[in-house]
Amino acid sequence: MTLSSTKVIKVIVVTDDLDKTVSAYKSLLGTGKEPTEHHTEHTQVRKPYMKYKGADITDTPMKVESVFSENFWFEIIQPLGNNDPWAAWLQEHGTSICSICLLSDGPLENDEQTMKNAGFDSLFKHEKGYEAYEYFDTSNALGVLVEVKEKYK
Repeated sequence: MTLSSTKVIKVIVVTDDLDKTVSAYKSLLGTGKEPTEHHTEHTQVRKPYMKYKGADITDTPMKVESVFSENFWFEIIQPLGNNDPWAAWLQEHGTSICSICLLSDGPLENDEQTMKNAGFDSLFKHEKGYEAYEYFDTSNALGVLVEVKEKYK
């Protein structure tokens, strides 16, 4: 399986204790420099994506904080509800790395077809003006979910 010119840019960790996990990651990794393309606030409570497995989700906010190492952006998420992929991951696996984000030269539709041809189902897809990404359930094969994010030029 080959996606179009990809590289890992983000690792998502799901936890039931954001402060404890962030502290542990900062102690272990230090605090590296954030990527130049990352311009959002690092500590936030945000609403998740609008659809998960085809169903609307509106009741599952999450707490989020980012920790940067020399090589990776770790996005640490504490789900505050029960109806999203992070809450499901936490219930099944406990605090652990949940997903990796691959940055693709796109178009996303080509990578989507590659993932589907390899037998991986789409969990959810999101497109907004400046970016598009889709999560695939590779948990049985790889032990993590895979987010494919299209790099806009």
